[in-house]
Parts: sequence; structure tokens; C-alpha cells
Amino acid sequence: MTVLLTGATGFIGRRLFRELSRNHEVRGVTHKNCVGVNAAGLIAREMNAETDWSDLVMGCDVVVHTAARVHVMADSAESTMESYTLVNVEGTLHLARQAAMAGVKRFVFLSSIKVNGEWSETGKPLTETDAVAPVDKYAQSKYDAEKALQQLARETGMEVVIIRLPLVYGPGVRGNFFRLMQLVDSRLPLPLGAVNNQRSLIGLDNLSDFITRCLDHPAAANEVFLVSDGEDLSTTDLLKRLARAMGRRSWLIPLPPGMLIRGAHALGKEAVAQRLLGSLQVDISKARQLIGWQPPVSVDEGLKRCVQNNLSQQGLLRLFDIFFSGVGLVICLPIFSLVLIAGWLDSRSPLFFQQRVGRFGQPFTLIKFRTMKLETSSVPTHLAPASSVTTLGRFLRTTKLDELPQLWNVLKGDMSLVGPRPSLIDQDELICERKMRGVLDARPGITGLAQINGIDMSAPKSLAEVDLELLKTLTVKDYFLYIFKTLSGKGAGDRVAR
Repeated sequence: MTVLLTGATGFIGRRLFRELSRNHEVRGVTHKNCVGVNAAGLIAREMNAETDWSDLVMGCDVVVHTAARVHVMADSAESTMESYTLVNVEGTLHLARQAAMAGVKRFVFLSSIKVNGEWSETGKPLTETDAVAPVDKYAQSKYDAEKALQQLARETGMEVVIIRLPLVYGPGVRGNFFRLMQLVDSRLPLPLGAVNNQRSLIGLDNLSDFITRCLDHPAAANEVFLVSDGEDLSTTDLLKRLARAMGRRSWLIPLPPGMLIRGAHALGKEAVAQRLLGSLQVDISKARQLIGWQPPVSVDEGLKRCVQNNLSQQGLLRLFDIFFSGVGLVICLPIFSLVLIAGWLDSRSPLFFQQRVGRFGQPFTLIKFRTMKLETSSVPTHLAPASSVTTLGRFLRTTKLDELPQLWNVLKGDMSLVGPRPSLIDQDELICERKMRGVLDARPGITGLAQINGIDMSAPKSLAEVDLELLKTLTVKDYFLYIFKTLSGKGAGDRVAR
């Protein structure tokens, strides 16, 4: 089939893009920040009521719509109901109308269990027939989109499948689940050893399998589904299983939940207490009986895959980063002083500050010794003319001394000693290539697999592929190996234009 997938670089979307591309032609759509980029088959479109989708929906069999204005725990003043409606309702319906006009057979819409509410009675899971109870702007916008899509289905005959999601976890997860992982990895004692709630979750593998089933299953047409891993967990049990998946010992203190609730109320953290102590279960009987779906991956296996990037090892490497960058800054102080003096005499501006893309796509200020003339435009190194490199800069680049100030970035946590080289904030193609592969979930590094093999930013797709390989295979041994090879002269870094 030909599938149009929106949100193809998001947490769920990038997993779906890889999965669906195995058996189908996938037209992946990413956000407006990648305007003009056709990276790895991705197309950039803005999600609103004016976007022209005609070229993408023409000849398409199914639309899988994952893009949305997402819920945040603390809405800013700008997060009005209108801002959610613009994307989640008007943008969705506008896409769906054009899809129906183009003859698209089915529209799969990812909604949220928050449409049903924020909690359930323990032992009484929510079902598709329960009354809805959206309690925030995000949930209301998702429900409004559901109703609009169902009405469109009645008017046009295009089939609509609505999937209400509980918390989704998997490799690259962020938000509350990632914070739980960090807490477990920290080895700090947690007062959550006696929580007897029940919450439904779904791993990326199970979700991807369910969505794939819904692409063409006849019985899925015009249905609403609740999905999960099929095994509900208490917060206490989840923390224990996360610890086991990480190879950690769980340190859980069995404080009475009532005490925790009173403490959270005193601190004004009632919402946090609800998520940690309350129940939110869903019944997946309909999915099992109507379309014969069974979650193919167990909870324990899903959690193991979720932490497959080895959060514990990342914590160890972070300790190495802090130690070696701190020691390096002290030991290299005389070199810093000499280069600063030489740089001042050369250009009166020895340090170079530039905005780069950091972990999770957040910008940070990278520090280097200046190697190019002051009037050089801020462009990727491979686009800068060789004549822009100063005599001192050529020496610094050859000896890699220009990288030394980045030890401060490493010490601060902006970077790691080993990782993907950070891109400029306007390198849209490279950013998209990396985002769709999950590379941006890691800290950028001073050196790495691409660096020592001479792969620079002039080849975005190849670079992103090598970056992913680095992250998937990085061990403590590799960490030191890449550093040693860099110090011994292996790799030339980013080349300037001729």
C-alpha cells in the first residue's frame, strides 16, 4: 500500500516510518522547521487549516496521522484552546477532507486515553463505550477531532480508525517515563515501595504492530480502540521492572500512599501524585476480539528494549566525561593561555561562540578557538572557503587544539567527549536525518565514529547513519578507543571547501 504518515520524525512516527517502510511505500511528513528538505523521503508541511495536501494524498491508500500539538504538564500562556484546536482539530480535519476527496480508503488517527479521563477505579479498566471525560485542552482537542472525523466518515465513506493511547514508552522516550528511568538509574531511595495502583502502558513495538494491523483489517473500519501491553503495572512494580531491565537494584521505601498524597498536596503537586499513585487502566478486549490482535512483546521485553541504549552505561560515560573534561581543563591551562594570547594577536577575538543543536534538539552555545577570519559567514565548515582559515587556525585545526574549549561544554553537560558532532541550528537536512533515526536523543560529542572515519556534514544521510551506528554500538571500550584514535591523529574532522 501507499501510506501517508504525518509526524514521521516524532517519537512514535519515526518508529512507524521504519516499520511501515519494510512492506509499503511511505510518504513521511515532518514539521515546518524542515522546510525545503526532502531528507530520506521526508516532506515538510505545516499542520493547519490551510495546508495543501493534494500532492501527497493523491494515489494514497491510507493516512496514519500521528502529528499533533502535544500535551505539556505546565501549559504556557500561549497554549490556549485555540492553539490546540488549530493543529489538532482544524489541521487534522483539513488533511482528512483532502484525503477523502482524493479517494483515500482509510484514515488512522492517534488519539489519547485522556479523552476518557485522567484516572480509573482500580480493577475497573476503561472501555471504548465509557463516557468521555476530557479534563484539559489537549484532551478536549483530541475528542473534538475524533467527532469531526467520525462525521466526515459518515459524509464521505472514508473509513476512520481511532486509537486512544495510554503512556507510550520505548527507545528514545522522554517526559515522565524518562524521568522515572533517571530516578531508577540514580540509585536514590524512592518512597514508592507500597503503591498498589494499576496503570496501562504500551511499548512502541506493540503500538507499531497494532497500527500496522489497522491499516487494512476490515473489522477495524470506523472503530475506536483502546490499546496497551495487556499487563497493567503498579508504580512500585514498574520501578522494580525498570531496575531489573537496567541491571540495577531498586531502592524503594514503602511509605503509605496516604502520606505521599498529603505531602504532594502540601507542595502543590497533586497532579504528580495522581500520575504516580492513581490508576489508569484500559480494557483491550475489543482489539483482541474484533481484529484478533495480541500484543506480541511482553512488558519485560518492552522495558528491556526501552533501555537498550543502556542508560546505566550512559551514566558511567557521563562520569567519565565530567572527570576527563575537568582534568583536561586543568592540565591544558598553559596551552589555553598560549593559544588565547596567540589568538588575540591574530584576530583580537581568540574564542568562537556558535549556536549548535544539542540533546533532544535543544540549542546550546558551543565554544572553540577561532580558526577563521572574523568576517567569515556562519556556515557549516564544509561550505566555508579554505581562504577563510587563518594561519594560526590552520595549525589549530591540524593539531585539533581548536576543540579544547569544548571541554567546558562537556563539563557543563552540553556535550560528551564521544558522540555525534553537533550541527548548526539551520542545517535542516542533517537535523531531519538525525531526528528520524533518534540520533538527537543523545548528547553531541567532540569526536566519534564519523569523526575518525572522516565523514563530515557534507553528507547528511551518511553521517546520520554512522551516528546511529555509533549510538547503537557504543561501549566503554569504544569510548576510550575513539578518544585515543582522535588524539593520535585519526580523522580530519570537518573539511573546509577548496
